[in-house]
This record gives sequence, structure tokens and C-alpha cells, in this order.
Amino acid sequence: MDIERLKERLGKMKALADFGIGGERDTAERLIKELSAKYGISLDDIDTEIEREHTVEATQAWQRQIFLQLLGLMRIEQYGDRHADKLNMFVQKHRGGYRGRGKARRQIWVKRYFTVCTDAQWLELTAKYSVLCADYIKQLKAFPRAFLVRNDLLLPYNPDAPEPTAEQKEQFAIAEDLASGIKKSILSKQLEMKD
Repeated sequence: MDIERLKERLGKMKALADFGIGGERDTAERLIKELSAKYGISLDDIDTEIEREHTVEATQAWQRQIFLQLLGLMRIEQYGDRHADKLNMFVQKHRGGYRGRGKARRQIWVKRYFTVCTDAQWLELTAKYSVLCADYIKQLKAFPRAFLVRNDLLLPYNPDAPEPTAEQKEQFAIAEDLASGIKKSILSKQLEMKD
């Protein structure tokens, strides 16, 4: 196994061991011990001083916004200044091929987002980033139900419906929490009833 990929994998597992929950944490700790013993490498071998480019997987605007906020917070924490010229996100455009045929054929440009930081900073960033993105998606999935709850649009409980799964119960709980922060829509009668 490539030593750089192994270091990256160990770092991700360390982040999961630090930020994971329950079984995730235990599994990550076990895998760290196994890989360290098998390849004779430890978490101390990960570079903490050398800065290099790290590509960010952030295709959506909300992902970039989360990552930028994390970079900013880390910059303030480590350098004491939000305007320090460290820990910035950069964008690089490159040709990604062509789309279409004939006169409609046009070149596609692809953007690559990256930052320059140490491996240790990168591991901390990616650990927090992955947890926050997963949470964002969970809450986004719960938003439609939260909107219905807030506006009293849910149908009455059906006793014949199958028992909800654990995942559905979790989504319902998230929706209930979100509902309290949503502004209630104002609905007025559009048609007047005649006697």
C-alpha cells in the first residue's frame, strides 16, 4: 500500500475515532491499531509542518460554504486573525472536455477547489466537514416534514400504517425540532361561502 494513502487513511480513521459515535468510534480505533501494527506506522508519522495542496470535494454551493466557514474558524483559532493569508480556499478552472455536436459544440470548464495546509490541519478539516455535511443532508431531508408540521398540514395518524423504522423515527424527531424554528405560513380563505 502507498505510504501517503496509508497516512491519509489513518488520519481519516483517527478523525472518525475522535468525532464518531458508538460503533463507528470503536471500529475506527480497532482499525487504527491493526493498520499501525501491520505497516509499522503511527499517527505521529503524519506530517504536521509541511504545507501542500489538498483538493476539496465541494461541488455544491452549500458544501463550499460549510468548508469556507471551517477554514475561517481554524484560521482564527490557529493564527488569531480572520484576515491572515493562511487557510484560504482557492479555485482553479481547467478544461473538462466538450459537450454537444456540430455548431452547438462547446467546451466545458471544470472547477477544482483546493486549500494549502498541513496534513494535520487537513485531517481536522475533513473530519469536521464530513460530519457537518452528513448532518446537513439529514436535516435537509427532514425539512419538508418540518414545514408540514409547522403549518398543521399533516394528515391524522393512521393506526393501520406500519410501524416506522428507527431511521424514520429519527427523521420525525429532527423534523419536530426544525418545525419550531420555521415561520408559520399565513393562510386565509380565498373563497367566501354563500348561504
